[in-house]
Amino acid sequence: MMKILVTVNEKYIYPLKVMLYSLFSTQEEPVTVFLMHTEISASSVGMLRDFCHLYKAELLEVQIEEDAFENAPVMEHFSKEMYYRLLAPWLLPNEDRVLYLDPDIMINGSLRSLWEIDFDGALMVVVKDRPIELLGCRIKQELKKDSVYFNSGMLLMDLKRIREEIEQEEISALVTKWKDELEFPDQDILNLLYEGRTKQVGDTYNLMANLLYLVEYLKTLSIKKTRSLAKVVHYAGPNKPWNSGYKGTMYPLWAMAEWHAHPSSHLRIAGRLLLEPYRFVWVLWKFVKDYDWKQRFRKSKRQG
Repeated sequence: MMKILVTVNEKYIYPLKVMLYSLFSTQEEPVTVFLMHTEISASSVGMLRDFCHLYKAELLEVQIEEDAFENAPVMEHFSKEMYYRLLAPWLLPNEDRVLYLDPDIMINGSLRSLWEIDFDGALMVVVKDRPIELLGCRIKQELKKDSVYFNSGMLLMDLKRIREEIEQEEISALVTKWKDELEFPDQDILNLLYEGRTKQVGDTYNLMANLLYLVEYLKTLSIKKTRSLAKVVHYAGPNKPWNSGYKGTMYPLWAMAEWHAHPSSHLRIAGRLLLEPYRFVWVLWKFVKDYDWKQRFRKSKRQG
């Protein structure tokens, strides 16, 4: 049985339902979903539980104390709930492994090979965060030169070994030490905590629907192939496909799952699909216009 972890608040119930539909509709084996939260209403939890039951999945609630991470920084489109995944090894003491997924993710194929992967001594299985590797961030500078900065939207955790090798107090110590330097709060902490103790897998398990990827993929002319093989598509960043005015890429994939998860939104979804070609052209133009090509050229020249 596949064990999935999500950590959200009431605001993210809508996209969570879409993500769960995409998960249930693409997996053959039974799924258990652990819902970690502080403030989600009983009616919303009940709705999600009934939704899971429709697909023969089980929803288990894990409530977190309101004062958890009360002093941790929260900014922009991030929420306090993002930190809860850090506590998964201790809040799920009877589980050996769990697959954490962000609610802004779309599952596009079977995850069995990922779920059954050998950790090979690592504590987590992760995917490189290409935009951060390309553009950098403050915490990336603190890692060893050969360390890969990973994205926290998909994390396959070896809970048993983490409990054996990591002390829970290390998390709060890192938050306190770096709280004024965090740009991607929980993700930065995860990269500091698990540096050198992760196993990296390919983009197929966390492909970000972000035009920054064009800089990498155009080098190998593999954009079409990569997207067609992507089993996990991640709508990372503040621009979300369920919000009005979304101008990101790969909306049709999200729309297909949203159509089934939220029948009352059919008219809105249909309207957005009609605008998809114009949306892509607009985003591509904005990327070309705003990207600092001079800086990129200077960086390439130095590396050469």
